[in-house]
Amino acid sequence: MVEEINAYLNQHKERIKKKIIKSLTNENLNLIIEAIKNNFDNKKPQSFQIFYYQTISNKEYFLSEKNFFGKFKQQYSLQGVDKKHLKILEENKEEIFSLIKNNDLSSLYFRFFYNVSIQHGNNKITRNLGSFFAKLVHTFAPDKYCALDTPIKKYFGLEKESYYIALVIISCAYTEWANENQILLKEIKSRISSITTTDLTKDMTNLKILDLIFWHQANIITQ
Repeated sequence: MVEEINAYLNQHKERIKKKIIKSLTNENLNLIIEAIKNNFDNKKPQSFQIFYYQTISNKEYFLSEKNFFGKFKQQYSLQGVDKKHLKILEENKEEIFSLIKNNDLSSLYFRFFYNVSIQHGNNKITRNLGSFFAKLVHTFAPDKYCALDTPIKKYFGLEKESYYIALVIISCAYTEWANENQILLKEIKSRISSITTTDLTKDMTNLKILDLIFWHQANIITQ
């Protein structure tokens, strides 16, 4: 059974890698850069940029900030989580950080983000907080996992998969492509830097760069 599951995940990973290879070539590099230039011309509010770089891999800030998850929810515009669950997350920071650093995503997801009881008006409902999960994992393991968004899930044909499964598959595909295409990735970073007033790429992991590219590719398709 385990082998069948691994084969399923690997098949998706290889399919996505082929799409990345087809999309990112020296020949269409100009189109890639032009497609993402809009991100810097119309970037998110400065408060988000400050928050993003303040929190990336920053254990001290994470543990000391008493309202970290409230701010995290606000900055990422995350929906579907109530104050009670944010309090639960705050009370379990040490465990959450440890699970991410030990790469125990399964325990993290099913303990804190799967089938969560949420107050919705006068009723209680259950939700999977997959987007919240993916962005939190990226925050403290940015070199291993991407900050997955719904458009990217759809772009890679994983819209029916959970965020957990999609995060693992796409992150693996990104990592393998980056390892196999270091020269092209270096050129992409250089070209991105050339269209910005500050060298934002120096603080971006390979996975963040690829996420940025394919977020724009995905949104071009949906426009």
